[in-house]
Formats: sequence, C-alpha cells, structure tokens
Amino acid sequence: MKNTGERHIIDEVITDEAEFYNHLMHIATYQFAEKFIIGKRVLDYGCGSGYGSYSLSLLAEHVKAVDISHETIEFAKNKYKATNIEYCLVSELNDEKFDVITSFQVIEHVTNNKEYINKLKSLLKPNGYLLISTPDKRNRLFNIIQRPWNIYHLKEYSELSLKRLLLKQFNTVEILKIGSKSELVTKEISRDKIQRNITLPCTLIIYPNFIRIFLLKFQVKIYRLLKGFRKVNLSNNSMENSVKNDFEFKYTVSDIEFSNDLVLSTDLLAICKNE
Repeated sequence: MKNTGERHIIDEVITDEAEFYNHLMHIATYQFAEKFIIGKRVLDYGCGSGYGSYSLSLLAEHVKAVDISHETIEFAKNKYKATNIEYCLVSELNDEKFDVITSFQVIEHVTNNKEYINKLKSLLKPNGYLLISTPDKRNRLFNIIQRPWNIYHLKEYSELSLKRLLLKQFNTVEILKIGSKSELVTKEISRDKIQRNITLPCTLIIYPNFIRIFLLKFQVKIYRLLKGFRKVNLSNNSMENSVKNDFEFKYTVSDIEFSNDLVLSTDLLAICKNE
C-alpha cells in the first residue's frame, strides 16, 4: 500500500521528530479509546492500515473496520488478522448499530461534514459514544484567510468550530486537546507554523480547491528541485542514524497527553455521547 502520509503505517521508517510525534499521537489516540470499548461492538470508521482496529480488537467484543479504499482494506486484512475483526468498504456498511464508533483523522477529508456526522450518529446505539480526532487548525492555518496546506485535507477545525458542528447532532460533546509536555510538541507546532507561512500564497481562501492543489504541488516540485542536490542517504549516515535512535528511545507514547486545558497541543479529540 502506497504511503501518502494520510494512512499511518505503524512499521514505516521514521526519519525525524515531527514524524515520530505523529506516530506516537496516532497510537496514543487508539489507546485512549480503549477505556470506552471494553467488551463492546465497535466501528472503526476510516481504519486506514488497520493497526488501530487490531489494537481495539484486543479488548472489544467485535470490531468492524471500514475504509473507502479497497487497497487499504486488503492491506489491513492481510496484516492485522483477528477472529473478532471484520474489514469492509464503507459502501458495504449495513444498518447495524454499534456501542462505540471511532473515526480518527477522517473528518478533515470529507466533502460533506454534516452528512458524515449524521451517518455516524445513525450507526450508534443509544448512549453509545462517538470519538473523532482531527488536527487543530489553531497553529496550522491563518484564521479566515487560509485553506489547508495538506492537499488531502478539505477543511480543518478549531476547537470551537468542531464543537459547534457536533452539537448540532449530539447534546453532550467534550473536546480534548492532544499534545505533550515534551519538546516534541513544540517542534511539531514550529513545523506547522513554517508550513502555514510558506504555503500561504498557495492556500488563500479565494482559490477553488483544484487551484489550491495545483499550486501546492507546484510549490513542492520547486522545493524538491532546489533540495535535490543535497539529498542525504540516511542508511549510510551514522550520525543521522544515531539522532534517529536517540529520539525513538527518548520519547514514548506515554508522552502524549489528552486534556481540555493543555497549553501546547496539535490535535483535537471529540467525545460525543448519543443521549
């Protein structure tokens, strides 16, 4: 399965702290969900490579893992097998109900967010929980004037805009911030702010989506041309490998925190109860 950066592959080689922070954050989000899913029937909506669905299956009664990509589903079926996991395409979902639905790093990709929320609520049992994670645009985008610099993202959310959207369908919505007290989060925020500044000319709100994507891809081509002559072969560079090993041993998933009062955070986690 091709790694676009949007479907996290758990055993991919990690080359810098920013990637490692996101790696830990993905794992930690599924671990946070474990307290909701013990002995429950779970839908993992947007399962990606399947590593998270598998981790949920260790505690859940049953996990249905769905994605829009046939290639992704086949990858997950082959790599993360368990007797209580069922993988299928989103289009193959029937009308069954679930105790808990997880949908991590998905909502920023959907074309119709209201339809997406309505669909998930219709699949949720009474008093069931919906957990949604997504990047927090606070440090990623200039407010009002800028669209996402990630070409795969159609819309990014602030804490306020995400809560307003979810309260249209759920009476009880709690938004937690995802971050860390370690310097990993400061490096990720710094990277996001650099991206925000560099890509602003390509991501102005006035551009239609196809122009935004064209300009961003063109900008990446120029950047790669300028950088091409300075490409580093990490496998032959002992210093780079030692740095890589340093941060992989220095930080663990326990460094990722979930709280509504974090000062430094990069992502949001919404917890909705279907009352």
